[in-house]
Amino acid sequence: MAGVSELMSRDLDLPAGVDPYEEFDFQPYFQEVKSEDELRRTWRVFTKVKDVLDNGRRLENASWRMWFKERVRGGALPDDIDETQLSEFEKFDMDLDKSLKQAQESTSRMVGDMFGVEDTKKFETEKKRLDERNMAERTRSLMEIKEKYSMPDEAFNDLLSWIQLDLLSAPEITLDEGVAVLPADLEGAKELLVKEDLKPRKRCAAFGHSLERNGANNFLLYLVRELREELAFTVVAPKDGPMRDDYESMGVPVQLADMKAETYPQDIRALLDGFDFAIANTIMTTEVIIAGKELGIPTLWVIHEAWPQDQFEYYAKEVFLMSHLDADKIRQSFAEATRIVFPAVIQQHCYDGLYQESAVRVIYNGIPLGALNAYRSVSSRKQVRKELGYGENDYVIVQLGTVCKRKGQIVTAEAFANLIKKDSVKGMQPKLLMVGARYIRQHEIEYIDAIKAQLAATGADAHTTILDVKKNVLPYYLAADIVLCPSLNEVLPLVICEAMAFERPVIASKIDGIPEALTDSQEGYLIPPGDAAALEEKIVALANPELRKTMGVAGRKRVLSQFSFSVMAQAYRSAIFGAMEEART
Repeated sequence: MAGVSELMSRDLDLPAGVDPYEEFDFQPYFQEVKSEDELRRTWRVFTKVKDVLDNGRRLENASWRMWFKERVRGGALPDDIDETQLSEFEKFDMDLDKSLKQAQESTSRMVGDMFGVEDTKKFETEKKRLDERNMAERTRSLMEIKEKYSMPDEAFNDLLSWIQLDLLSAPEITLDEGVAVLPADLEGAKELLVKEDLKPRKRCAAFGHSLERNGANNFLLYLVRELREELAFTVVAPKDGPMRDDYESMGVPVQLADMKAETYPQDIRALLDGFDFAIANTIMTTEVIIAGKELGIPTLWVIHEAWPQDQFEYYAKEVFLMSHLDADKIRQSFAEATRIVFPAVIQQHCYDGLYQESAVRVIYNGIPLGALNAYRSVSSRKQVRKELGYGENDYVIVQLGTVCKRKGQIVTAEAFANLIKKDSVKGMQPKLLMVGARYIRQHEIEYIDAIKAQLAATGADAHTTILDVKKNVLPYYLAADIVLCPSLNEVLPLVICEAMAFERPVIASKIDGIPEALTDSQEGYLIPPGDAAALEEKIVALANPELRKTMGVAGRKRVLSQFSFSVMAQAYRSAIFGAMEEART
């Protein structure tokens, strides 16, 4: 089977997201299929059943490729078909179509029998309402394109006409009876948007310093997800990463702008031109603030870091290796940002004297409690722990976050190594789980090696697991008995709020904004940063299951009252649209 590179070399465009399945031989499935039309119908069948057949998605991809190849070669549709001459594969195709139709009819009858005529009518009304809403959202997206490219009304009407008369009438397109995809013309589009109370969204560029998984990037993902119905987002990052899929799965495009390029400042200006608003996430995105000021585009700068003002240059150049960034640009950006958001009050004071008071908002980072609650309701803690290799008698100590000096995993390693050496916890086996290792920069690799050496010195490595960065960290919260956050430099990490949402007590450093989220001896413990002995002491104290339960319940109450994701999103919504209104007037 040809790989992607070979298929591309033949000028065959593949649909987005298709991967080569070179280890799987599809050819036997298609030996009896004879024509381009048969291949097309085969592809449509596998599209319908891809989620219920073994290898269904592979079969869908393979059938599309083979149909497309045949179409390019000029395969013709036969004038007539003798059913007696159909291959077994073709008969399967026809039988499957019939079965799908029969299943749909049976389902409709079943719904009618179960709920009665009136309820069935309600379902039908609701479906019609949903179809209208979907059409309105498609119309809004098309109107946004019209506005973006200043498309004349006549051209817009011609586009709608082409979609209706040509594209949607193509044999490859199947529509439910009576469902309209788009309005017939511009006037109808405007009327629909008024009826559905939908307006074309303002264009917003959201800049992150990477597409890797970490707290700051997860925050931006949550914010885009919450506000994407009101703002047409494009996410910009310096290089590709695993979170591209997260954004694109929501229909949010991702663009790359290399921070290390000499032309980076010019690239940002060219990219930002034409947007209505820009969100700059982290200090590393200062160029966005500067470009926004020059272009007259309002900006919102989210500061996750707590850098001492006299160390701007050090953190920019030495710690984060940002060649484009310097202390002067950071100070300039604080003066020029339309809005500056700090996730904690104490962090705001790190930058006193650099900003105008009227530009500043303090908005606590929220967490998506709905998703966490749903996961907890359907997951078995005992089963999750078993899958991770932990038993009922294990005392599971978890630390989540990028493994780096700032997060203080070496402090955890020292505390745990001493705990194992002293055999301080009786009746339980302490187990340490660190999640968030990555092997990108040399100093990160050296730091991980140092952690492993620290643990090995007392044999604690036999009771430790260090995992790479994970997309889904919820199982680790569920498996944990306690969660650690011994950071040396932090603002207000989401890991604390998420742990408390799972009713897990937290041991954290008494620095920056952490005391705004955690009260010592209530939801967990606060310890001096870098103090391995204090961390060890509190880990031993929380070996008491009753104490863990009491603190866990208190933490859950705190999250519900202080870190509601909906409250956070509303605060950002107010800050963004307020800044746009201020710029307009």
